[in-house]
Amino acid sequence: MLLRILALIILMLVLPDVYIYLMYIKSWTKRRWLRLLWFLPSLAIAVAAAVIISSNDMKPEHQPWVSVFMLVFLAICAPKTLFMVFDGLGHGINWLVTWGAKKREEDYDCIFVRIFRILGMAMALFALGILCFGYFAGRHRYVVHRQTFYFPDLPQQFEGYRIAHFSDMHIGTLRDGNEKDARIIVNLINQQNCDAILFTGDLVNHQSSELDGFRRDLNKLYAPDGVYAVMGNHDYSMYLKYPDEKDREADVKELQRRIRSYGWTLLLNEHRIIRRGKDSLVIAGVENDGLPPWPSLGDLPKTMKGLKRSCFTVLMSHDPTHWRRNILPQTSIQLTLSGHTHAGQFKVFGWSPVAFKYKEWSGAYREGNQVINVSDGIGAVMFPFRFGAWPEVNVITLRKGEPREIKGY
Repeated sequence: MLLRILALIILMLVLPDVYIYLMYIKSWTKRRWLRLLWFLPSLAIAVAAAVIISSNDMKPEHQPWVSVFMLVFLAICAPKTLFMVFDGLGHGINWLVTWGAKKREEDYDCIFVRIFRILGMAMALFALGILCFGYFAGRHRYVVHRQTFYFPDLPQQFEGYRIAHFSDMHIGTLRDGNEKDARIIVNLINQQNCDAILFTGDLVNHQSSELDGFRRDLNKLYAPDGVYAVMGNHDYSMYLKYPDEKDREADVKELQRRIRSYGWTLLLNEHRIIRRGKDSLVIAGVENDGLPPWPSLGDLPKTMKGLKRSCFTVLMSHDPTHWRRNILPQTSIQLTLSGHTHAGQFKVFGWSPVAFKYKEWSGAYREGNQVINVSDGIGAVMFPFRFGAWPEVNVITLRKGEPREIKGY
């Protein structure tokens, strides 16, 4: 997993250290050993990264080491990177303002540098505070978001039907000493007393063995109309190297077997019908259908086979890009539930950098009579950190009526 962000790791290790060394450290001391001491933390991080990557950091038993590494790496490098950006901006503005001047007054020459240097130090401390809070507290700050969606064609008997939607549990990340969180999550979902529970994929990080020890908790999820699940990109063992493709396929089959053993209904391009008197509601689920390099295995015709186009359907599809690519143009499915984005595990004033990549990335969106709800997820991958995009359970209430404006969180 670290190999995927190796270029970013190298840049954040090298650039800030070189900048601060040239701008400040070099002029503060002439002693070579003190100058070299400045690079020691980054060198230690580089060695640690090399060791973790070489030992296959995607193995479940190595997850705690990856978590600690990411915390130390970001705690050291993120503040330095922010300081470099703001301090460099101050020097750049100062150079532009004074460029071509025949005479520079010292106070005027340094005012932008001083302001942005202070701002850079403040941002560095702020980033460190966010990292520590997100790692030690934010990842455990489980919240419940309640939403009501109106549909003119909702069957009358399903007026007020309640769905607990959660996604992206990434249970392997809890193996860093936070295994008890699985019980907290299950209890929180059960306490909502919903009619059905729908999980939209990424139960594990890399392989089925991450579920060892969690059966007792996951087996306790309960709803009158059942617990339903689909698979996400991480559930296909695609991030681990296997000597034989058959080994990977066997691990995927084992994951599917375990999911079913918990009493969950795993939908692989399938559907189930829930009946209330003469009315019915369809719960459908497709296999992961994402953009490369993620698996694209969704089969909507197969999933909806035998159903009338007008039937009211709640579809689980892990990747929200599937909605605009295929679900909207090819079907009249009323409600789609997705996850995948995690809202970047970081959100400030309702915005996250992940918005640059995904059109639908957090919360609910409507196109005509069709709605998608993208869960921020309840777990974390690679780095167990959340700030703003708190781990969540969505409680969705279905109402019969004309479409209404969807309000954000």
